[in-house]
Amino acid sequence: MRVMKCALALTAAALIAIPVAAAVKAMTLQELMEGTTDAVHGKVIARDVVHLNHPFEGAVWTKLTIDGESIRSGDKGRYDVVFLGSHDKDDWYGVSTMPTLQDTRVGGEALVFFGQHPMTPGHNVAFNFAHTYRVERGFGEPVVIGKGEGSAFAENTRLGEATTRIRQTHSALAQAQKAPGLKK
Repeated sequence: MRVMKCALALTAAALIAIPVAAAVKAMTLQELMEGTTDAVHGKVIARDVVHLNHPFEGAVWTKLTIDGESIRSGDKGRYDVVFLGSHDKDDWYGVSTMPTLQDTRVGGEALVFFGQHPMTPGHNVAFNFAHTYRVERGFGEPVVIGKGEGSAFAENTRLGEATTRIRQTHSALAQAQKAPGLKK
């Protein structure tokens, strides 16, 4: 019996020691933009819980309404973007990859990259926390708060510089799609 317990304990320890792959891939700005359709900068004016049937029926998502401007097109307006999970304690559904409450607070300023997913038709999706950046105003100048090594904006970056980099990357991606033989 004692040998059996030791074997069971060693097996459990071995299973716990198996490395686990991270759920969020490190991405450069170009890689992030290759997987998204737009980026919007603006003020979060509403945050609501919605239920969608992906990845399971009735899954809890958070919908942000952002009053702002598309960085890619320059179009101004209201943009609805959803992400999986909720910060509302009554929902009991948080996801480790969702944007932080601070990055998505109502009244806050944000830079959000989003795309489309066939399982959530009609919704703009920020796929994980790497798609949402808080913008803070320091000394009168807006700054995109960096998320560290492996993110599109690793360090704090002036919003003007971030916007320029996004537009340049968008232009380079558009050119690469037009040029035959250069598409990934």
